[in-house]
Amino acid sequence: MFKHNLLIIYRNFKRFKSTFFINLLGLSTGMACALLIFLWVNDELSIDKFHENDDQLYQVYLHHDEKGETRTAPPVPALLADVLEEEVPEVLTAVEDTDTNEFGDSFSLTTGDDKMKARGKFSGEGYFQLFSFTFLKGNAETALADKKA
Repeated sequence: MFKHNLLIIYRNFKRFKSTFFINLLGLSTGMACALLIFLWVNDELSIDKFHENDDQLYQVYLHHDEKGETRTAPPVPALLADVLEEEVPEVLTAVEDTDTNEFGDSFSLTTGDDKMKARGKFSGEGYFQLFSFTFLKGNAETALADKKA
């Protein structure tokens, strides 16, 4: 049976070469698109699965209009974490998480009387209570206790 199908494919290839290549191109494109969509969905569903409470982790995104175009990005106001904990009863813990790459090269930080330009990733105290990262040195309870850490 399989040998018979290969024979039919060969005969059609010899008789209708252009149709064969159009069909082959369409099949290849469809399979490549399906593979890329599968890889994208698999990546989206596997993010943060190594954390203990991965089913309770959510990230807030901000929708804003920029030059008539709606953009969606993760940088949200730093005070949003406090407001979420107070106003939304379903939120058990919220923590701010800021990356300077989202705002350009650097931004200004103020702690008491100290002002400085900063670059990097900045998070609140409760970051390591939400996310279960392993530490080479130190522990999660004291890692971000100091405001200048």
